Amino acid sequence: MLDILTHNEKATVRAKAWVVSFQEAPRASHPGPDSVDSSSIVINESRSLIASLTETDAEQLLSASSAGKPESLTIVWMPPGVNTPSSIEQDADAWMRGPASATKSAPIRAGIRTVRVIWNRDRALIYTGPEQLQSAINAVVRFSVVQNDALKLEREMDSTWAAIDADAALTHSVTSKDQRHQAHVFEMSELVTRMRVSYLRITKALEQLNPALDQLSKRIYAELILAANLHDRMEVLEDPTQFAWDHYELAGSRSIEVKNARNERRDAIIGAGLELIIILVLLVQLFYYRS
Repeated sequence: MLDILTHNEKATVRAKAWVVSFQEAPRASHPGPDSVDSSSIVINESRSLIASLTETDAEQLLSASSAGKPESLTIVWMPPGVNTPSSIEQDADAWMRGPASATKSAPIRAGIRTVRVIWNRDRALIYTGPEQLQSAINAVVRFSVVQNDALKLEREMDSTWAAIDADAALTHSVTSKDQRHQAHVFEMSELVTRMRVSYLRITKALEQLNPALDQLSKRIYAELILAANLHDRMEVLEDPTQFAWDHYELAGSRSIEVKNARNERRDAIIGAGLELIIILVLLVQLFYYRS
């Protein structure tokens, strides 16, 4: 289990903060999330990642209210009776709203009796005691991965509809001229296949099937999933992602059929030409011997 606080730190009531960076996990990583070292978590759903936590100054971070780095998450812990300047609560609220230039989105709020979490894109605020902090961070990190993957999938599906409409004719009566679209069809087939895989991995991640997961972490994660309405959002995406996959599978099949038919016609013409040449040669030989 990830241990991010020393005994002395647990006894000191001060706000703390960590920047969480994500990188692809080696294929040999075992099911988790388990501790890789004193500041890392292995995540296997909805992607295989290693989340590395680097401590940063909480008060400076909150007063700056700057945007986080791409593909990162910043977590601030506010323990009960926090021993920091009184303005830190206001700073935390402003920080959660993010910089003015950032895309506006409503923070996701969830919690149980002993833990309260506010999440917004690249940042999270945790209110809890030190005993529950590890489980809360574990849940927030796992939720961030699946939530961001879901948001990405929703954007990809929205942008795919225009291509589906434009390529509707490629699912029937494909002509030789349409062969110029073959590379595009194969590219879209790969894209929608990845989208379908992402959908299946996200829906699996929502179920938290790994028996090694901490029960408190599972409860916090489930509350975040509920607050983000992820089950309903994935249900809405089920038919569109399947339709997109079916659409380009059919378009690809039609393209291959046209290519095969063209090759067959070419082979038939070449075969007929060879037969004609053989007949002409035989006629020439026959005429030569008779003469």
